[in-house]
Amino acid sequence: MKAELNDDKAKGVALNSGDSVAGPYRRLAAYLKPYKWRFIFGIIFGALYGVVNGGMVLVINYVTNIVFGASKGPEDFEAIKEGLPPEEIDKAQEAFEKVQGIIKESAKDVVEFDPHILLVALLIPAIMLIRGLFGFLNAYCMLWCSLRVLSDIRVKLFRRLMGQSLDYFNQSKGGELMQTVFNQTRLAQQTLTTAVSDIIKQPAAIISALAAIFYIDWQFALCALVLFPICIVPVIIAGRKVRKSGRKEEDEAEKMMVVMQEAISGIQVVKGHAREEHEIGKFVEANSRMMTFIMRWRKAMEIVSPLVEIVASFGVGAALVYCSFFPGSGGPGKFLALNAGLVLLYPPAKSMSRISVLLQKSLAATAKVFKMMDRAPSIQDADNAVEIEGCKGEIRFENVSHSYGEEVYAVEEIDFTVEAGKNYALVGESGAGKSTLFSLILRFYDPRDGAVSIDGTDIRNIRQESLRDHIGVVNQDTFLFHDSIYENIRYGKLDATKEEVIAAAKMAHAHEFIIDQNQGYDTIVGDKGDKLSGGQKQRISIARAILRNAPILLLDEATSALDSRSEKVIQEALQKLSKGRTTIAIAHRLSTILNADKIVVMERGRVSDIGSHSELLDSSDTYQHLYRMQFGHDGASADYEV
Repeated sequence: MKAELNDDKAKGVALNSGDSVAGPYRRLAAYLKPYKWRFIFGIIFGALYGVVNGGMVLVINYVTNIVFGASKGPEDFEAIKEGLPPEEIDKAQEAFEKVQGIIKESAKDVVEFDPHILLVALLIPAIMLIRGLFGFLNAYCMLWCSLRVLSDIRVKLFRRLMGQSLDYFNQSKGGELMQTVFNQTRLAQQTLTTAVSDIIKQPAAIISALAAIFYIDWQFALCALVLFPICIVPVIIAGRKVRKSGRKEEDEAEKMMVVMQEAISGIQVVKGHAREEHEIGKFVEANSRMMTFIMRWRKAMEIVSPLVEIVASFGVGAALVYCSFFPGSGGPGKFLALNAGLVLLYPPAKSMSRISVLLQKSLAATAKVFKMMDRAPSIQDADNAVEIEGCKGEIRFENVSHSYGEEVYAVEEIDFTVEAGKNYALVGESGAGKSTLFSLILRFYDPRDGAVSIDGTDIRNIRQESLRDHIGVVNQDTFLFHDSIYENIRYGKLDATKEEVIAAAKMAHAHEFIIDQNQGYDTIVGDKGDKLSGGQKQRISIARAILRNAPILLLDEATSALDSRSEKVIQEALQKLSKGRTTIAIAHRLSTILNADKIVVMERGRVSDIGSHSELLDSSDTYQHLYRMQFGHDGASADYEV
């Protein structure tokens, strides 16, 4: 019985969705393992950078004590007036204040000549220098680690993409894939570069400043920080908005990339239909939607800093009230030192609020990266998959049926054997299932039912790389890379010598037009080979297959783009090449396969007849119909193709 059409076998399965908030970051951190020591040093430098904040507060306190003097204020008189007769208190206080005045005047004179001033004047720049050095080393180490993590993730993601099955690319849009590989990974890298760096540096700065403030006057510190927890509220609210809008922004960015990629790839169609303005309109619309979501999350992020500043100002006000109502809290020197501590405290607090928002923004991007990375290919090697050894090239279809997830099977109950070393041809009208058989042989898909085997081994038990190494392919739609002619031919065999490349080009009758190019074999063919004609591109593709020298050849109308003269020459070359090899050719023009050992006639996804040309003319109504459509009743060749 046939497998159900909704079988999940052909669908990619996510290994780990990573949708939890901590999951993506935990996995991102795992990529730091090879660079852990440099990362640890970065953390240490960031912590030291923050600790210097507390040192600055203590130095400022020391300086202000020198400037304003270490004298005792009027509050000391309160402590000594106890025990004095009431009538003596006024006289004693007047005398005490005169003495205090003399002390303060003397202290001014001392400060002017105090050698500590010179020490402090040098100490402050030294502290700033140390702080700047620690900040630079922290930023350098974090950037170094994050860029290598970014490189590792992109390489692994691209490797994962190259390992995906063909159905994944058929279901995905190229613009979305490029957006994830480049832009989403960049956002993930920013998480490490900025957020992780500041997550260590800024809390250390906050803690050290707090410690110094509490050391100087813990009551003042409590008054100044009483409203500090309220700063967390706008951060939480903004973080939620940013995460939601950031995810929508990335979705719109993907759509915009798709519009641009499709417009560029199909530029001939766009210009041929004079639809430039139409494509521009689509791009403007997608860009506008993306800008809308960017503004939403940026607005939520930018409002956090002023809210934190407003709340912080109330804290400073509370400290002023404390000093006003409690005169014994300290002199102006201590007050200045403590407020300097607050000044050093709130910038890292503001940075932490922005970091929280940025982390929410990058969460969606990081999760999307790992979602793509976790998708398992639908076609995978079996645990006991083997290499092909001594390939003879016999191909067996055993009751094979396959569907691309639609209601109708592309091929159904295919059962025949391609003998090793023989030349077979597939004929039939468009949609008969010829290309599907090629895809099954290459194991781009696994059949819903039945099995495809090579030399008696089910190809599902053969390593995919080994399988495809033994198959040479020439497609009807030739694809060339934006590289030299030489490299495009050598793609069939990467370790080929120059002599082998030239020999393959001569066999494909490509050598003549190649040497006529300005740079010969070093000529760049352009995007998808656009600088060459269709016939030239196909000859390079044939040369690539010749160079591969595989025991099995799949030819999808390999001469379709050639003129009559070139077609005849190439047919002779292919006939020589196919001798001793298993060759299957999809034929749209019957004139190209009249000498095939066997012709397989396909109709509506099924094999209707198999035989030689002469046998099918006698026994197959379908083949007779195809023959008459192309050659006419009198056998003269017509232009009709199938």
